[in-house]
Amino acid sequence: MNPINKNKRYTLNSLETYNLVMNLRKESGLGADKIKECLDRKGIILSAGTIGGWLYGNKKPFDQRIIKQIPASSKELTKEKVYILGTLCGDGYISTGYRIGLGVSDKDFADYFQYCLEKVYDVKCSLKKRIIKPNKFCKNPKPRYIVMQVSKLIVADLNRYSKTFRTKDWRVPKQIIEAPKEIQSYFICGFSDSEGSVRARKRNTEIILCSGNADGLRDIKCMLSNAFGIKSSFSIRKNGVSILTTSDYPSLLKFKEKINFIIQRKKKILEQGLDNYKRKGLKKHSIETKHKAMGLLKQGMKHREIAKLLDINHTSIYDWEKLF
Repeated sequence: MNPINKNKRYTLNSLETYNLVMNLRKESGLGADKIKECLDRKGIILSAGTIGGWLYGNKKPFDQRIIKQIPASSKELTKEKVYILGTLCGDGYISTGYRIGLGVSDKDFADYFQYCLEKVYDVKCSLKKRIIKPNKFCKNPKPRYIVMQVSKLIVADLNRYSKTFRTKDWRVPKQIIEAPKEIQSYFICGFSDSEGSVRARKRNTEIILCSGNADGLRDIKCMLSNAFGIKSSFSIRKNGVSILTTSDYPSLLKFKEKINFIIQRKKKILEQGLDNYKRKGLKKHSIETKHKAMGLLKQGMKHREIAKLLDINHTSIYDWEKLF
């Protein structure tokens, strides 16, 4: 008995074609090559590798009807969704086969990215730990945590905000630039977890964001300034990497309070750097100086004006303001 219906139009890699192949296998006992020949004669073009995967690898075709639909709520621009988008502009990726993924050495980063994907799209994502073997460049490499989800529907939804998330081509989506500050903050947070670092030194602390995409990084600079009042300097290194640096105390404090990192390692370094500013300011000046500065502040003078008048660092005034 030939299970092929000549009057039926079969779709490449569809559920109908899959059922046809499995019926040929069951009724005729044919292997992948013979089934391919049989399909070729009927005008159904399918590779032997695909057929073999169905027969021997327990694989199934992609069919829209058997894929779980994403919820209508996933269309909303939530803080979890924009965190995904911010991460995709950094360490995250969308690759062939409708794969959305992230591979990093900070488990809390991977955990939160997985949480966001699952919360937004109501799916179960895989999270695997990969042990990296020592090499001549690194004797004790950290393990990698790999988050992966495969979904054509999720990829299509994410691509509504950007045609591509490739390093050289991404831009901050217009929907995020026009969104409330909390939404913008989570986009920057996702990008900062990916491409940000914190340097806490004795004399100063810096948050550094970097990217091979100058235009995209300029978008973030504008968001930091316009939405949060965070100052940053932009530069391009000789290797073509663009750098965004924030180092003044008020901006660092605003970043911590309004954006911050999910990665605890980076969050702790930022806190230590801010504590260094506080200790220097609190120990250096008398209580009379502090009270005088606060009095002038209440009269309407600006922090830098007071600092110049009293010959003190203006960052100290921001610290005292929290204490009085």
